[in-house]
Amino acid sequence: MAILQLDPDARVEQLDPLMGEQSSSRLVRRLASLYSPLIQRSPPLWGAIYHGFNNRPAFALVRGVFGGYVRKVLTRELAGFDPDLVVSVHPLLNHVAWQTIRRGQRPRGLVTVITDLVDFHLGWMFPRSDLVVVPTEMARAECLAAGVPESRLRLLGLPVDLRFRPPAPGEQAALRRRFGLNESRFTILVAGGGEGSGKLLRQVRALARREADWQLIVVCGRNEKLRRRLSRINWQSRALILGFVDYMPDLMRAADIVVGKAGPGAIGEALATGMPMLLTSYLPGQETQNVTFVEQSGIGRYEPKPDQLLAAVRELAEPGSPSWRAMAERAAKISHPYASLDIARECLRVAAAYKASEQASR
Repeated sequence: MAILQLDPDARVEQLDPLMGEQSSSRLVRRLASLYSPLIQRSPPLWGAIYHGFNNRPAFALVRGVFGGYVRKVLTRELAGFDPDLVVSVHPLLNHVAWQTIRRGQRPRGLVTVITDLVDFHLGWMFPRSDLVVVPTEMARAECLAAGVPESRLRLLGLPVDLRFRPPAPGEQAALRRRFGLNESRFTILVAGGGEGSGKLLRQVRALARREADWQLIVVCGRNEKLRRRLSRINWQSRALILGFVDYMPDLMRAADIVVGKAGPGAIGEALATGMPMLLTSYLPGQETQNVTFVEQSGIGRYEPKPDQLLAAVRELAEPGSPSWRAMAERAAKISHPYASLDIARECLRVAAAYKASEQASR
């Protein structure tokens, strides 16, 4: 964790009051658990739900369902752990966390870290937080328009695992050797997310042309059925098929381009690595504008159909491709590879101020 890297003496506790066993309500856990299967099986339905609840009356209703139980969990944890600072990374928790802090025995800080890139739920934009961290200039503008004071905003990037970084000189070739890949061949990382995308099979089939002078790394996530299906195909050493992995940063540094969904985490990881992107899908709702961000920023393209994807890869895989070079340079320019450390530094600063205030009041 970045906070502990900067201050090994800091005490940090992670809490999930929506899904964790600490929650006193099975209803809360059940409702929160519906998110993952819903976005996998019916993205349009999720989009309708997202937009339907992204207004003040509906959001107040959601807080009414979740708030009481979540507040009870937070009250218990604040009393036991007694932190100087609460860091919120979920749009449903900002208001409830602030209310819980206000009702507590002493002042504590609240920092909100927005983990959506551009377009996000109004629950994120909480003007009473001591600090609101945003990942992009577009997100900053959105928060300002919603009334978050400029003095409380920090544009620091999207926090990702610090292992996501640009490859060191010679590291890309070394990683390709480690994974049994050709050192000099243009390499495409096709990622379906933790659960494995249902469109991954069509994407791989489109790219796995025998006459093509490139190679694939395909990460199927937890979709074991898809991994087995792809593994039975004879790719003639042009594809590495993997399931769920914990070394995605190494795979990304071994590649030349990433193909995948327009999730904020995936985009943030690619940016931190300085990697161009080809987006093939997005989740209606908070991910819709991510496609616009990627295209307008010049770090990638949206190619939803297999034939479009294939044509784009053919262009970018050409030796010395100016399009690929421009995308890579732009990604390197706007990336925040050390966003996690920058955010941790701000959190420690806010926590220190509240700790000093508490000690002075004794």
